[in-house]
Amino acid sequence: MRNYLKNLAIHLRGDYSSICRFIHEGKRVPSYEYQGNYICYGDRDYPKCFYELDDPPFVIFYEGNLSLLHTRCIAVVGSRTPSKYALRMTELFVRNVREHYTIVSGLAYGIDIMAHRCALDFQSIAVVGCGLDICYPFKHREVFDVMKQKHLVISEYPIGVHPQKHYFPFRNRLIAALSQSIYVMSALARSGTMHTVNEALKLNRRVVCLPHNLDDISGVGCNLLIQEGAEVLTNLEDLSNI
Repeated sequence: MRNYLKNLAIHLRGDYSSICRFIHEGKRVPSYEYQGNYICYGDRDYPKCFYELDDPPFVIFYEGNLSLLHTRCIAVVGSRTPSKYALRMTELFVRNVREHYTIVSGLAYGIDIMAHRCALDFQSIAVVGCGLDICYPFKHREVFDVMKQKHLVISEYPIGVHPQKHYFPFRNRLIAALSQSIYVMSALARSGTMHTVNEALKLNRRVVCLPHNLDDISGVGCNLLIQEGAEVLTNLEDLSNI
């Protein structure tokens, strides 16, 4: 079964719906050689938290330290175009918690890359929406390469699969599942960050938001979540107790 799942993922380029359909119909696919690292649904190292998902990944391709999947993780997420205030608070936040938690994010512009950079001397996981031979965005190549060697980068997509717009909202469920808490540092009212929050709420994860000024468009989503009952990140001095 493990080899079948690997072959399906490669043959169907990681497309979840197609993989489900092939499994349901018992369709056969060619056998593929794969030199990289991967784990499959049911493997001993497959994260228990992924079983909580309605759509758990069948195969996870990875580079780096797989054991990080089994550490205490928190997600730090936010807008690709945050304010200077949000970036500064993200840096302060991660520096306060990085000794205690593995930092999970998506390697995107803005909040994601700030979170990863601040955790490079500790532990971090990047969940990406393309094959592991592709760095997206390319500007983050240096961090990407360091994380593949010393941290962990995971993807549902095999080598050679380029990023597609719809891959990113779907991968956000993995960020939410891996993390015991989701820290939202910046968010538009409608965004990928809000999708991550929705996934977190379905999984009964803790959601904590950084408050923003009322005229800060990049923080509208955070303020809306706070209004709807999310916890408020207000005291950086108490972060060691989270």
